Amino acid sequence: MKSVIKNLLVVMLLILVAKSGFAGGDTTYVKPTYRTVAKQVSLSPTELVFDLFIKHTNLNTTRFEYAGGQYFFKTTLAYRNSGFCTFRYSADTLSDLPRNMIPRNPSMSVYPGTGDTILMRLAINTFPGAGNGYIVPDTGVYGARIIRLKFTNVTSTFAGQPGQNIKFQNGLPNPYTKIFAYTGLNGTVNTEITDSLNHIIDFPTGIGSDPGVTINPTEFSLSQNYPNPFNPSTKITYAIPVEGNVTLKVFDLTGREIMNLVNEPKQVGFHTVDFNGANLASGVYFYRINVDGVEGNNYKATRRMVLIK
Repeated sequence: MKSVIKNLLVVMLLILVAKSGFAGGDTTYVKPTYRTVAKQVSLSPTELVFDLFIKHTNLNTTRFEYAGGQYFFKTTLAYRNSGFCTFRYSADTLSDLPRNMIPRNPSMSVYPGTGDTILMRLAINTFPGAGNGYIVPDTGVYGARIIRLKFTNVTSTFAGQPGQNIKFQNGLPNPYTKIFAYTGLNGTVNTEITDSLNHIIDFPTGIGSDPGVTINPTEFSLSQNYPNPFNPSTKITYAIPVEGNVTLKVFDLTGREIMNLVNEPKQVGFHTVDFNGANLASGVYFYRINVDGVEGNNYKATRRMVLIK
């Protein structure tokens, strides 16, 4: 009888040990901790490019199998300076995650009930299933790159400092930034592990604080015209990081040149051109830029616009 009781006690003890996370050294069900950082890549008066990182911070005691994440940032109409803005993947979409695990569909909207708080959203990826997630490293300063993003002011310049005016959207009410991992005894349970105290913005300040300071572009760009569709006028903004001869032309659907908006040397900087389609028929048009920059720094790009009367 004593032997039976002893055996039962041993079994119960083993169960308790297993539940506490030390049986067989399997600690995968303990929630991992992390740090996610939005790190500036480049900054101009009209555009902020930044990388989003995530790093495993308790590697010695847990395994971090990333299941997915949705990421929300917030800013204000005042920071946008009444400008029309876009929030997108950068053209050089860089990520350490498998393609199916990259957060999706960058978008912007007014936060419900505020009228002046703007949300920049990355929708959650499709969960890949336990065993198919991404093992988050603790290597490097920031860990794994989730994605590179671009916040662009198409029709104005930013007012103020991005480090003070762009924040993670954390906490209730929804929507807010959420991180998920596969946890549980065998790493099979999809669990929200969100820790808003470790959501960090790393944007240097200084933009727009001194009207006498000019911040030059670091790369070529041709922005989408605004408004678009338009009637009858619209604005086209472009940036050149080197001096060069610039041509900016408008074409119709057949490829026929409609108007030559720019054809002259331009200095480094951000330039805006007005286009008036009062004498044109409604329809789809294209605008094309060609820059012959110094030291062979050339650039070509084409965008589509729609005139509706």
